[in-house]
Amino acid sequence: MKKRKIGNLTVSEIGMGCMGFSHGYGKVPETSYSIAAIRAAHDYGCTFFDTAETYGREQFYRGHNEEIVGRAVEGFRKDIVLATKLHISTEEYDPEGDIYNVLLRHLTASMRRLRTDYVDLYYLHRFNEAIPIEKIAEGMGRL
Repeated sequence: MKKRKIGNLTVSEIGMGCMGFSHGYGKVPETSYSIAAIRAAHDYGCTFFDTAETYGREQFYRGHNEEIVGRAVEGFRKDIVLATKLHISTEEYDPEGDIYNVLLRHLTASMRRLRTDYVDLYYLHRFNEAIPIEKIAEGMGRL
């Protein structure tokens, strides 16, 4: 499969968005099917997989999709680019506090569910207008 660049990351031209394994596109497939589909995509040359901590929250629980992806890619984790996203709720934000610790908690939980000690691409899923974007950018830079 052809490759492309995302910044300094090299990824397959076709990536796999994994949201549908937890919600969003009709009936959610069985976990075994989802894992097999992710592994088959890798076998065909896909090296870019995208998930988010919130995928599956409505039907299952927060982190459901990350757990599926983590199980699926565990055997070839070092050979792929793994992206996940976070959302900071207003309740988590303390205007007087350091947003870095909130971000770190989210990232640590995502890495645990993804069965990895690093994430290649980590970004904000939804902008929360109650939290200054500058504070989020500063905290993400520290990560």
